Amino acid sequence: MKNIVLAALLFMTTSAGAQVPRWVLHPKYDNVEMLGNGFYLVTNNGRTGVMNASEKEVVPLQYDKVSPFNTHYALVYKDGRFVGYMSDQGRVKEFPAGQYQVAEQPSFYDGYLVVSNINGYFYLRASDDEVIGPFTGAMPFTEGYAVVKVPNNPKKVLGGDYTIQVLSAKTGKLERLNLGEYDTDDVDFISGVSNGKSIIVLKKRFHEYDFSKGTLTPIHIDGNIANKKSRVMANERPVQVMSGENGFLVQFKTGQMTFDPLMRLTSIEYVGQGKKVVDVPEVAKEEKKSPIQSKAFPGTDLLGLNYNGKEILSAQFEKVSALWGNEAQVMTGGKYGILSVDPDHSCRFVLNDNMAIGFEHKTATTNIKAVCPPYMKPSLMTLNSEDENCHINIDTRKENTNVETAVLSYQCSMDIPEEIGLDKSSTNTKFALNYDGLKLTAKVLPFDTWYVNNYTVQIMKHNIEGSVLNAEILVNNGAMGGKNFFRDVQVEAEDSVVCNLTKITEEMYQARFYGWKDGTLRFSVDITEDGCPTLSYARSIAINTGKKTGKSEEEAPVVAQAKIKRKAKARPAARKEEKKVITHF
Repeated sequence: MKNIVLAALLFMTTSAGAQVPRWVLHPKYDNVEMLGNGFYLVTNNGRTGVMNASEKEVVPLQYDKVSPFNTHYALVYKDGRFVGYMSDQGRVKEFPAGQYQVAEQPSFYDGYLVVSNINGYFYLRASDDEVIGPFTGAMPFTEGYAVVKVPNNPKKVLGGDYTIQVLSAKTGKLERLNLGEYDTDDVDFISGVSNGKSIIVLKKRFHEYDFSKGTLTPIHIDGNIANKKSRVMANERPVQVMSGENGFLVQFKTGQMTFDPLMRLTSIEYVGQGKKVVDVPEVAKEEKKSPIQSKAFPGTDLLGLNYNGKEILSAQFEKVSALWGNEAQVMTGGKYGILSVDPDHSCRFVLNDNMAIGFEHKTATTNIKAVCPPYMKPSLMTLNSEDENCHINIDTRKENTNVETAVLSYQCSMDIPEEIGLDKSSTNTKFALNYDGLKLTAKVLPFDTWYVNNYTVQIMKHNIEGSVLNAEILVNNGAMGGKNFFRDVQVEAEDSVVCNLTKITEEMYQARFYGWKDGTLRFSVDITEDGCPTLSYARSIAINTGKKTGKSEEEAPVVAQAKIKRKAKARPAARKEEKKVITHF
């Protein structure tokens, strides 16, 4: 009862937690890309499809190529031929192989894709799978507009006359250009839309067309629209467009203009003047910021993961290739998978049901629990001790799941700490949880402990025979229960007194003191169990040779007199082999 009360007084929360990482897609794919919204583009054995966060195929792995996603859509190919497109949520629209060929820019822009066949050019609108066309010619959308050549005769789409118009991504309708005194036949060149404007060459004269205002403004080298001699003029009709490394080049009599692959103006350079760079508006992209960071470890090429700067996974990945939100793309065993970190839940360890541990002998049997969110499966968990002084008994494994938690527990044997006292002191041990093949970072688990003193030491009687003082000493351990814990009992006297100690029974000892003097003989009875600290009990005997007999001094309460004299012996290195490592998953 005394020990139970003391343990209650020493109650503390003995637990340590860690954020919960788990597989969204297990590492079994040749490549994985995060599309957002809980969908993933996966490739395996040369075939590509889409998986969701439940690791189910939304789009079967049947395509041999999928283009990069742009405005939430990507092109899909079978046997090297364009067959349709898919959304980043796994919706697919397929066409018969060979029905369409993709244009020079094989990507969706503003939700539209330019394709062609023997009948002309078309726009595929992904939002409603609408096909718009045919046209004599078509440019990709930029900033919500696309320049198109609209045939005058529907029966002669590719070989007949046409007018140049603009298709609006917002309305899906054609709009005429306000060319003023000019008409379509006067158009020598037209660029894509950049910053709301296009470059249009009409009868060799360069103009700037403002789509919001519908105005056409001549371009002058000096900016003086009243100076006809400073107008920018083409060398010839039609304007020659040359392909460059990063786009296109158009030359004129007094300089040149460069355009990007979408035919958007990027710079103007006049002879004798510096180059004027035009900023091309970038398409807004979702920021891929993440609280997850890869972590390198000395002495290994393998990587782990940090979450908000704290390590959550030890070294185990060959690559950490992408981070987005609370997800990470990782490679292990040569295969890619997706990990997710739950920021709102954690797994924690609970040792000895959050009670302090009292050691009566060199070991104490207690329990260790891993308490995790209810969606985690205890059957996929294993728990390892990372401390040679703590041993998990794998045969005591228990699993429990309810609406609030998933719990894995074991009984474990703790070796007495080397530094331990009769009063409460703090120490620690270390555990690591594995979940579904993931090695979570080991956590140091602090706990309170003390050495339980169940011994009583009494001087039963003493007498003097010549130069020898004889004393009977009773050493009792109330917790032994009849077991022999290999205790060693020694008596150390002060000054020059010598003591010979003889064991009579397990509890009774005969002490013979030599070299004593009248007065008070002071000595200590030191008790050491195997592997435990030495308990020292101070005792004294009043000596009066005139009476030849004497009484020991009145003893103080046993617990109050006992003290730790020497710390517990450290575990021999060989004991490391006794550590049990759990390998089943």
